[in-house]
Amino acid sequence: MGEPITMETVRAGGLREAGHLNYGKHGGGTIWQHTTIRRLKAIDRPALTDEERRKHRGGLREWSVDGARATSLEDAIAALNVPTVLTEEEAEVLAHVPSDWVRLHDFRTALAETLSRQVAIDLMSCGDKGFTETDMRPGKERREPWIRRKQEP
Repeated sequence: MGEPITMETVRAGGLREAGHLNYGKHGGGTIWQHTTIRRLKAIDRPALTDEERRKHRGGLREWSVDGARATSLEDAIAALNVPTVLTEEEAEVLAHVPSDWVRLHDFRTALAETLSRQVAIDLMSCGDKGFTETDMRPGKERREPWIRRKQEP
């Protein structure tokens, strides 16, 4: 697994914007992914109640590792020091992810047909666990998500 992840390891990297959430009447949020520790994500969302605004100065940050919520950054770091485990379904999906960039929609549709089942959640989990990468690429009329197997440094 390599060197243990510490607070210093986390601070040595940064966060990059990885998406947005819409909580409907409960506000939205911005998803951030760590630049060097792909398993680590943060969600910033607005404080909605007076108590949250007093306690958190207008906004809340929630951490997650492998797609599972952590109660604090310290708990997230502890979780990062435990090797991630793929489910059988995730491993089956990951075996099909190419090392070169492909359009996510086309790939997901074709893979679902090949495996005769839904694969979107498993693909998302593989990304949360750091096994795949997604990026926005230009399309004809809008930017489109693309996917590939994680490239080793």
